[in-house]
Amino acid sequence: MAKHTIGAALWSLAMDNTVASLEKIAELGYTAVQLTFRQPTDTRPEGMDRIRDALNRTGLAVPAGCIIFPGEDYSSIQAIRKTGGFIDPNDFPERLKMCRDWSRAMADLGIRHVTIHAGFIPPAGDPERAAFMDRLATAVDAIHDEDLTIGMETGQESGEELAKALDELGRDYLTVNFDPANFILYGSDDPIAAAKALAPRTSMAHMKDGTKSDQPGETWGEDVPLGTGQVPLEEVIRTLEAGGFTGALVVEREGGSDRAGDLGRARTFLEDLLAKMGE
Repeated sequence: MAKHTIGAALWSLAMDNTVASLEKIAELGYTAVQLTFRQPTDTRPEGMDRIRDALNRTGLAVPAGCIIFPGEDYSSIQAIRKTGGFIDPNDFPERLKMCRDWSRAMADLGIRHVTIHAGFIPPAGDPERAAFMDRLATAVDAIHDEDLTIGMETGQESGEELAKALDELGRDYLTVNFDPANFILYGSDDPIAAAKALAPRTSMAHMKDGTKSDQPGETWGEDVPLGTGQVPLEEVIRTLEAGGFTGALVVEREGGSDRAGDLGRARTFLEDLLAKMGE
């Protein structure tokens, strides 16, 4: 099997201080982090200096950054369907500017790859699809202008539907950040079926777990600590690897009252799982 970098998503800690979050990730035993900016001052020169110094002190590698838009409402599936990514044309100018500004800052930190939430892609035949795809293409092109590659988050649509959208966009720098739990949390697909469809396009994977809703697609499933939910994690990793995936495995936690504890236990769980898979 491939030798994967194991990292943690910075926002999993739900801390507002970026440098303190980096220090905590390192304290938990991680050697890599997916970076996002947690404070408005992060992209200013003094903020960049603080982050650069923290990365140097901790020795954390950064396999990817993440652009997270303000105003996205995850209180329900219906809410994020209306507010996520590039779905609302009224939000697009501000979010496009943010893509440009954050990509420039991440490139300055030496980051070469970023992930984004595009929002729910309107299905084929939907009258809103063409305009949405134009906005998405404009945004990813702006990110790529900084010589970055992009991974699109999964889960809002099935693996096959996302693969068709990527074919339609036709950009070789646009890949997939595979999140198996999202297919369960959104009720959009089986994680293994999605992995088979998207493995050749997958550049990075989030290691997250979840349980199904009793109303899939209508209400959220539950985000749970890694290894305690319904994601068949070993089979997901093996399926992705069979399709050529060799990228980083980044632990993400988006719920719970002990984020740091869950991240620490997730690292141990994942390291043990990979060791068993390699036997």
